Amino acid sequence: MKVLSLYTAIFSAFVASRARASGAAATYDYDYSLHDEEEQMNKKANLYLRQNNQVVNPNDLIATSDSDADESSSATAQWLFADGEEEVKLSQDEKTTGGPNWTVSGCCGRYETIFLCCFAAYLVVIKLLWNTFIMKPMKLVAVFVHEFGHATACWLTGGKVHGIEVYTNEGGVTKYSGGWRFFVIPAGYLGGAFWGAVFVVFSGDRWASLAIAILFCVGMTVSLFFAPNMTMVALNIGFIVLTVAFILVDQLVITPFLQFLTLFYGVFIGIFSVYDIWDDLITRTVEGSDAHACHKLIPCCLPRCVGVQFAAVALVFQGLGLYLALVWMTSGSA
Repeated sequence: MKVLSLYTAIFSAFVASRARASGAAATYDYDYSLHDEEEQMNKKANLYLRQNNQVVNPNDLIATSDSDADESSSATAQWLFADGEEEVKLSQDEKTTGGPNWTVSGCCGRYETIFLCCFAAYLVVIKLLWNTFIMKPMKLVAVFVHEFGHATACWLTGGKVHGIEVYTNEGGVTKYSGGWRFFVIPAGYLGGAFWGAVFVVFSGDRWASLAIAILFCVGMTVSLFFAPNMTMVALNIGFIVLTVAFILVDQLVITPFLQFLTLFYGVFIGIFSVYDIWDDLITRTVEGSDAHACHKLIPCCLPRCVGVQFAAVALVFQGLGLYLALVWMTSGSA
């Protein structure tokens, strides 16, 4: 029994010594593999630096512990990728600091070309169909914008609007009291030219055209609460329904769609304002017109002289509207 116990103790000691030897070997192998990875990483870093003509002290790239290895790898990563990150950051800054394209550089792309072609086509169609019944509703809309310009100016200067009326003979009247007449009287012809230009500008963007279409419907709805005649009631309800229908189609079916309508509104209202000034204030003088009212306020300024000034401002509005629309479109695509 003593001999058996002795053999058992010797065998246990032998197994324990082999286990310790295996553990030491494993630890040695692990340390060796970690050292090998560090050497491979340093070789790659040195190769990159030599290729880029960089001179670095090799001792700076030797890691002596796990934490040093992490710091070295992060430093190497910064050397390897710093240029790329700087380039990406620069391109992002260029995008965020871009402003309006006032020079209209890059015009004209596909969308700008379509926009200009539609603008020119609308001018031709309006000219050809000017004296037909097809354009009659749009002429009445332009008259409404003229009268609503008077009403808006009256409200802005503290006056009170008692009624807005539009007649089938393409005339209209705004009944008001108070307000600043120097501002209210020109706001008819010039207001029509201004809003025509605004429609053109906002037609260059889908969401802007939606905003101006909604504003148009709101204006037509508000005017119905100021003693309108039956012609104006039918006109406003009809164009509200038409505009809302275009909005729904644009949002649910076809895009862009509404922009074509708002652009047509802008071109027609602007052209009608210029023509109305020419016909009412320059080629002839009409007693009771806005030009005569201005003449009464400023006796030295004759009615035809007032008409020429109105026409010049209206033409500037139309050109400015087209220019700003192109600025908006090219700025968005830049």
